[in-house]
Parts: sequence; C-alpha cells; structure tokens
Amino acid sequence: MEQLPANDHIWNRKLIHILWWILLIYEIVAIFGFFYNLYDQPPQWFNSFMQVQIITACLLLILMGAGYLAIHFLKQYSDFIMIIWTMTMVSIFIIRIPELMSSYELISIPIILASIYFQKKYIFFAYSLGIVYLISLLVCQVYQGHALIPSDLVVSIAVLTLTALVCFAIMSKGLVLITELKDSVVREQDLLIRNVMIDRLSKVDALTELFNHRSFQEHTDHLISHMPHDTSLELALIDIDNFKTINDTYGHWVGDMVLKTIGSILKDVLGPDEMSFRYGGEEFAVLFVGKSHEEVLHICEKLMEIIRSTEIPEMPDQPLTMSIGLASYNRNTMKKAWFQLVDECLYTAKRNGKNRIHSHISE
Repeated sequence: MEQLPANDHIWNRKLIHILWWILLIYEIVAIFGFFYNLYDQPPQWFNSFMQVQIITACLLLILMGAGYLAIHFLKQYSDFIMIIWTMTMVSIFIIRIPELMSSYELISIPIILASIYFQKKYIFFAYSLGIVYLISLLVCQVYQGHALIPSDLVVSIAVLTLTALVCFAIMSKGLVLITELKDSVVREQDLLIRNVMIDRLSKVDALTELFNHRSFQEHTDHLISHMPHDTSLELALIDIDNFKTINDTYGHWVGDMVLKTIGSILKDVLGPDEMSFRYGGEEFAVLFVGKSHEEVLHICEKLMEIIRSTEIPEMPDQPLTMSIGLASYNRNTMKKAWFQLVDECLYTAKRNGKNRIHSHISE
C-alpha cells in the first residue's frame, strides 16, 4: 500500500510549536502550584519549587535545545528525532511531577503523534521506544526505592500495544481513503481532459486546425451581442479558385494539402484581433474586430499576394489563387442579411474573373 513521504517538515514545525505551548502551560501551572505550596506548606516550599519547577524547567529547556540541534544537523532523521523528543518530554514529566509518577500510559502519546506521518515504521519505532522508556522508568522507580507493582507493567505494556494497534488500523484506513481520493482525482482529471478534447474536436476543423463553422456562428453571435457599439466588425469570406479542378486533376489528397496550406497561412498572417475559420468545403471565413475597412482590405490583399506566391510541389502547373467577399457589419441589419451580403460579394468576385476582392461598405 502506498505511504506518504517521510520528513514532513510542516508537521514537525507544528509539533515543535505544540511542545513549546506544553512547556509554557506547564510553567504557568507550576507557578500556581508554587504559590499554593507556599501558602499550604511553608516549610517545604523551596524543595517543591526546586523539584517541580526549576529542575524540570531546566531539563525541558535542555531537551528543546538538543532537539533543535539534532533536527538541524540530522534533517534526514527529523521524524525519528521528533518521536524521541516527545517521548523524552513525556518521561521527564512522569519522573519530575509526583502526581504523574505512575502514569506510564502517557508514553502512548508519542505513539499517537507518530501516526501523523502515515508510515508504519514510525509507529513501530515509537512503540519500541515506548517499551524501552517504560522499562527505564520502572528501573528508575525501583532505584529510588519505590516498589515495583507487576500490574503496572502489564497494564502499561497493554496500553502501549493497544495504542499502536489502533494507530496501525487508523493509518491503514487513512491510506485507503487517500488512495481512493487520488484515484477519484485522476478519474476527474481524465474526464476533464476528455471533455476538453471532445469540446475542441467539436469546434476545431481536424484538417486545417482552424475553428469550424459551428465556432464561427458562436463567436459571431458573441461579438454582435457583447462588443461596444462603436467597434467595427468585418467579415471576409475566402474561396479557393478552381478547387474542384485541383481535386479532379491531382487528387483529393492534394486538395487536402492545399486546404492545410491556406489554413497555415491564415494562422501566420492574421493578428490577435482576427479569427479565422474553415467555413465549409474550400471556403474560409475571417472576422476582423476594431479595424477600419482600409486596414482590412490591406490585410486581405496581403493574404492574396502570399497565396499567389505559394507553390504546391504536387501541382506545379496549377496557380493557387482565391477570391474574397468582404463587408462590414451594420447594427441596423440582421446577422443573416449580413452573411448574405458577404456571400453576394464573394460570388461577384467569382463572376468578375476570380483572384480578386469585392467589398461592400455599410453606410
């Protein structure tokens, strides 16, 4: 089963902050305890002050400093150091605070903290370390003259073992949920990519890689509805001259090559304010936004010059030309009427000998 990466520095920083808060809270509680002992048992206040506050605080501060140094110089083992750090802090509290003298089950806290790394080796390390610390604490208790109660040992080991098993179970379930979440995210990303590809295929002509007729209609509707009133809009319909002759003479694959070539020229010549479309068959459409009629006419003439100078190796004896119908949009007319006007301009250019531009300026 997949496990999360080790050396989670973000969690380690949070744990260090928690340890500082524990130290701060302990000092506040110890101060209150000192004043209580000073009032309740005046002769013993100094021993209590040294036992509970000074010595314990010094040990905890030494531990904090050692922990920082260890993490700084042994960054690759920072997770293990954090487990040792917390285990040692808990043990100091058990040893130095009389009320916690026999609370060996507190050693299970570092085991619980080890589970946040979501790796079994850390839980096993914390459990093994907890057994070592437990035995060490019991030895210290015997050394100080306290009686060893067998039930304390059995109960403490049982608590540590159950805690480790629960952490293993929670971690395993968490990893399963994480794996399912990752799979769900991957499926959603695949679905999104498929939807984007389907949407692109529905709007882009596969041969020329220009937007198709459907995209042309949608984009034109959007421009008419949303562009400012004083913004000019012109439409150029482009038709390849003698395209049927090209297909009949050289084959449809050469005709496809001609279409791809013109599509590439349109993409190269036109700027960001113009959009080119494959209108259908051998016809292309270009929408010009925010340009004067003279500027649009100049661009169309440039396109025709480039097309005339383009050579298709597979049809050396056939010149490549095109006819263009051009008209500006008038807001007082319907879109359909505008399209018909541009179409009439294109057919006028065809009837007048092809290889030319016929334009209409709206009043």
